[in-house]
Amino acid sequence: MLRLASWYYLLLIPVIVYLLLIRKRKSALKFSCVKILEHGGMKKTIKHKIGKLVTAAGLILLVIALARPQLMESNAPVQESGIDIAVVLDVSGSMQSVDFEPSRLAVALDTIDNFIRQRPQDRISFVIFAGTAYTRIPLTLDHNIIRESLKEVSTDSVNEDGTAIGMAISVGLNRLKKSDASSKVILLVTDGDNNAGAISPEAATDLAKETGVKIYTIGVGSDKTIIPVKVFGQTRYQQAEGGLNEELLKYIADTTGGQYYRARDPKALTAVFNNINQLEKTEFEQDHFKQYTELAFLFIKMGLLLLLAGIFLDRCYFVQIP
Repeated sequence: MLRLASWYYLLLIPVIVYLLLIRKRKSALKFSCVKILEHGGMKKTIKHKIGKLVTAAGLILLVIALARPQLMESNAPVQESGIDIAVVLDVSGSMQSVDFEPSRLAVALDTIDNFIRQRPQDRISFVIFAGTAYTRIPLTLDHNIIRESLKEVSTDSVNEDGTAIGMAISVGLNRLKKSDASSKVILLVTDGDNNAGAISPEAATDLAKETGVKIYTIGVGSDKTIIPVKVFGQTRYQQAEGGLNEELLKYIADTTGGQYYRARDPKALTAVFNNINQLEKTEFEQDHFKQYTELAFLFIKMGLLLLLAGIFLDRCYFVQIP
């Protein structure tokens, strides 16, 4: 299929046709005596117009080159197999805990990255939360942009500390509300209990159930939360209070038809995501946009050849009387 990316340049073609082929020049003779013409053996015939025709054709091809002709394949929608997933990650201060090496957050980010690479046909959104929640990446099939975003996430990514699980679920639901996929899933990764946010986990869970969104909850970390703290340039380790609310995470998963997982070490977290990777796939329609092949250079070459040929015919080969 052929298209012109800058079609408006074609408006120059009528100007070229008028200037070279239609407009008449003023009559003029470059000879001092008409008798010279009578004995010159020169007659103005149709062949004298060939040069201008070839020149005009060359200029028209150059104008078409300016219009950027492109060859593209069909971009008709095709059926893809996949589900819509919102990955919701806790980035609160406790995720710095070194019971996972090098930290809970680093292991979680690496595991999520591996999970995304195994789901090339899924649309994925990325949400982070601490004392509040916000969307890093909306639903997309461009997984590279999500994986790049993962590299930039830290416990400083959300200014407000705390663990707003209800808010996190709500933002994840907001990312999925316009989804037309028959299977919509939230993967909630946290190491704490809800202690912040204006929306309760129970209210957000009820909304997820009403909208048909499954929530898979993943509790990360061992029974001890050990936070590295800088003191006078040296790293000290401090055991933090509080911990995982497994009952809440089980309630969220059970209510929405999902499942609760506990990952006490990095290997267990990897196993959890491998298990979730077996989720049922569904079909949705996705546009595939093909690459364009630029044809401008071909038209430039042909246009220049015709332009040079036209000038030669007009100025050198055929004798033309103005």
